[in-house]
Amino acid sequence: VLKLYHAATPIANLQTLQHFYATLTRQQLSYALPVIQSIEQQEGLVVVVEKRLHGQPLATLVAAWDPQALDELLARYLHAVVELGQLTMPDDTVRYKLFDAVGISARGAGDWHQFLLRYVELKLTQLTPFFVRDVTNYDAKVQRMGELLAQPYRGPYRLIHGDFFPGNLLVDDNGHPTALLDFGLFTMYGDPRFDLATACAFFDMYDELGANLRARLFDLACAQFGEALRPMLHRYLLLYSFLSANTYSSQCTDGHYAWCVANLNNSTYWEAVI
Repeated sequence: VLKLYHAATPIANLQTLQHFYATLTRQQLSYALPVIQSIEQQEGLVVVVEKRLHGQPLATLVAAWDPQALDELLARYLHAVVELGQLTMPDDTVRYKLFDAVGISARGAGDWHQFLLRYVELKLTQLTPFFVRDVTNYDAKVQRMGELLAQPYRGPYRLIHGDFFPGNLLVDDNGHPTALLDFGLFTMYGDPRFDLATACAFFDMYDELGANLRARLFDLACAQFGEALRPMLHRYLLLYSFLSANTYSSQCTDGHYAWCVANLNNSTYWEAVI
């Protein structure tokens, strides 16, 4: 597959992604991952050749199904998330976050929680003026998240896609996953429950299908792994909302910011979080 980018596109970022894809251990997966075969500058463009990945976006299939009859697709989607979370962090990994221009994710600077705490603190320097206005009991919530992240992390370090949703998961006509696309901004190594939580929330992010799919996916995950998982799903969804609220609008005027604020104002999530 040939992809053309504007000449101003940072080649170093594409090379980082190319190297990252080359380090992935794919044998454990039942579906394919991207491969960047070449990156060149030609006549004012950046030309990238990637291996073709087959299938259609799961989102296309979901749009054609009855929202109340999606259980089979939801189970396959969840299984694909869990599969990816089995890929372990290579021993020579030097930072937790794939793209880390400001240098907050150095592996030698502490564990997963310590990295996340630095990440939250950085984002809140940008977001506090907006969150103070829009998030109920904002200071107490920041303090609570800080207390949680101050605890040592004793879990596994696994691959986190960071944007796992039906538009990035390719499937065959029966909904069986064939490939996963577009690792990037939130790709990290850390607790795989981060991906599980966000993938459940991203499936029908704005509840356009009106089928309460976030709750159904949370229930499905907890049925498989136990109710002790639920508070962690809440924690990571809240954490993602702190981290990503200004991803698309520096002035916090878009729907994604509103979505993050709605999560942060969800008292049910905070009551159960541990």
